[in-house]
Amino acid sequence: MKIFIDDTYEAMSKRVANDVINIMCTAPKPLFCTASGDSPKGLYKELVQQNNALSIDISNWHFLGLDEWLGLDENDEGSCRYMLNKDLFHPLHVKDEMICCFDGRTNEPAKECDRIETFIQQHNGIDVAILGLGMNGHIGLNEPGTSPLLRSHVSDIAETTKTVGQKYFSKPQTLTKGITLGLATLMDAKYLFLIVSGEKKASILKEALQHKLTKNIPATLIRDHPNFHVYADKAAAKLL
Repeated sequence: MKIFIDDTYEAMSKRVANDVINIMCTAPKPLFCTASGDSPKGLYKELVQQNNALSIDISNWHFLGLDEWLGLDENDEGSCRYMLNKDLFHPLHVKDEMICCFDGRTNEPAKECDRIETFIQQHNGIDVAILGLGMNGHIGLNEPGTSPLLRSHVSDIAETTKTVGQKYFSKPQTLTKGITLGLATLMDAKYLFLIVSGEKKASILKEALQHKLTKNIPATLIRDHPNFHVYADKAAAKLL
């Protein structure tokens, strides 16, 4: 495990972007797993800026969505795919055929999970997975109590996540289940990058990094990954 702490969110985001680029631009079949939410926005902004400046070539990158609210898709404001389209895919002008995300409106979630796992296998595994840290320690939508042996699966949304998740929607949204890459799938990725920002995440970040391994804090279960990198701004890291 490597921990990088920067004074500001902007400096942290630039560090993550440079590390992502160094790995992705040397991968033979680059597959980039992207998380939605607030923490990675700065990273995505950096990637867009470097792409616009022609500093990088992302034309051969494939993109994989980390998770989705079950019942929602890219046409629903606040969905994971909607936010990734807005923050990353559309500004980067990524072609549709280079993107693979969960369809939250699927009527056959088990088949949808199989489709995602097959896509990962076909692209020689995930090179870099971007992860945020939930207030309850969740990773993706792997909520407290989730088995570390699960691959892509449907999850029951914890009460904390239901509450926090409302910030992404302009009107109250019923959130009961999610569809997500599992912890076992993530542990097979070549690199796991956990991005944590803001003072409100300081307590859970300390638990994620220092608490004993437990299903009750899913983030503890990825600490043993051989290439687990934690990126935090000073506010998030104040208890470390």
